[in-house]
Amino acid sequence: MISRTQPTGTVAVALVVALAAASPAIAQTPAAPSATEIETVTVVAPRITYQVKRERDSAIPKEVTVVEKTALVNFGDLDLTRTTDVYTLEQRVAEAATRICQEIADQVPDGQPSTPICVRRAIEDAMAQVQLISRMANQL
Repeated sequence: MISRTQPTGTVAVALVVALAAASPAIAQTPAAPSATEIETVTVVAPRITYQVKRERDSAIPKEVTVVEKTALVNFGDLDLTRTTDVYTLEQRVAEAATRICQEIADQVPDGQPSTPICVRRAIEDAMAQVQLISRMANQL
């Protein structure tokens, strides 16, 4: 019974330590974007792979590998006050997300989440950037 509760306690302690370490970074104000960052959207495709190597009698994986890819989508040639150009940017984001998620799937075939979920999450995260940039363009 002790061996079953010990990994959970270890995981809980690890989460608390990780959150405590991340707190100062969360509170910091972001630096001003560079000229390149202003004309790009960053698409991030995360993928986590759990290795099957486990300690004896443990449900916790011995190793966890995290693979992440990013793509920069340029929109410097688009006028984001026009709906058609916003749709063009959304299409570029979707294509970049699909490409980098597939690259990760090829690199780590056993990874989670699955490729369709990876693509959906990457698009959703990047679309928040697109919506913000589009609103800012319409306020100018």
